[in-house]
Amino acid sequence: MKSIPLSIALLSSLSMHSYAEHFIDDSSIKLTTRNYYLERDFTDFKAVPGAKDWAQGFIFNFTSGYSAGPIGLGLDVQALSSVKLQGDAKYLGSGLLPTDAKTRERSDTASEIGLTAKLKYQDTEVKLGTLQPWTPVIFSSPSRLLPQTFLGGMLHSQAMPQFDLTAGYITQVNHRDSTNYEKMTNTGFNGRFKVAQSDAFTFVGGQYNLSKATQFGLYHGIAEDLYNQTALTIKNTHPLNEDFKLITDIRAWNSQENGQARAGKIDNSLITSNFGLNYHNHKLTLSTMHNTGQTAHPYLSGGEVLIYIDGWSTDFLNPKEQVYGLRYDYDLKDHIPGLKLMTRYTKGSNIDLPHLGGSNLKEDSLDFDLQYTVQSGSLKGLGLRARHAIYDNNFAQSASFKPANETRFNVDYTWTFK
Repeated sequence: MKSIPLSIALLSSLSMHSYAEHFIDDSSIKLTTRNYYLERDFTDFKAVPGAKDWAQGFIFNFTSGYSAGPIGLGLDVQALSSVKLQGDAKYLGSGLLPTDAKTRERSDTASEIGLTAKLKYQDTEVKLGTLQPWTPVIFSSPSRLLPQTFLGGMLHSQAMPQFDLTAGYITQVNHRDSTNYEKMTNTGFNGRFKVAQSDAFTFVGGQYNLSKATQFGLYHGIAEDLYNQTALTIKNTHPLNEDFKLITDIRAWNSQENGQARAGKIDNSLITSNFGLNYHNHKLTLSTMHNTGQTAHPYLSGGEVLIYIDGWSTDFLNPKEQVYGLRYDYDLKDHIPGLKLMTRYTKGSNIDLPHLGGSNLKEDSLDFDLQYTVQSGSLKGLGLRARHAIYDNNFAQSASFKPANETRFNVDYTWTFK
């Protein structure tokens, strides 16, 4: 791994005495175990019954402190491992396990180690190696057994009051169901773009915290020879009275092709608006999302986009798609502490996919989510989660997203050793 020599060089510069003191004393060691079952049954497709896997994952994180001195040095270590519990080649891969593209055979076990060298000067931190960025233009997806990771360098600074600055240069990606780094590509779902490689992804942006209630964000990313993308985010929480809060979350993207335009023409503006009304333990959210321009919204393969409207069996990001969603969340902490539920209905229309059936296609999804976290005792922190989605569309059968009933179960527990 490219980051290993640099990491070793930084470690060798640490003194075994005063310099290493904070490196060890301020470190943390955690192990997360995740048992995950995912079944996606196609309801209107005969060639393959769907996607189904059951797996056990292990996520080990050692996060060091910083050595003493004006410039602190540190090293983070992440070890990831997956074990197949069930995975039949008659089903498509679900993204939980490494899967052979031709035979659909799953790996029985898979492991990897990521190293991140880091340095810190006052309120500015630089990381080199394995990264998990979390921005509107590049996002490390955590939605499967193991997280998606990237290879490169990233800077984060809080040197300016109320402003968080982030910037990075990414060269490779390690997908959620892979143990190998590879070149990044764009997502080509539903034939919206040609799938093509990019040698680098550069991004810069930040969030300004006007107050605890109001935040503004502006980000720009460049997938070299694929696309440029600018993102704007606005979030505000406004108390209407002692009982009600209005939560406004608006996000907008504009994307155009870049350089050699290997994925083809890209011309998209995407805006999503979310208005939530919070009353004690209840929250009702109305969401809209509008795609305009000649193409769909582009993003890197293997992950998702940081949008509040989400779909487990689709992404609602087709050309010219207009989306409306209604979501209800309820925290049962006054009755059963640790238990939360969510249900939502999302409908997309005006979808322009002539090669998949027409210029006024539609899709919808009805989702349910129930999660419980043990609040006390020897199993405190144990998380149980069940999700079910009923997804439908009127696309041609060759579409990437197919009508399906999807069920997910996962059990998570984190041991904190330090």
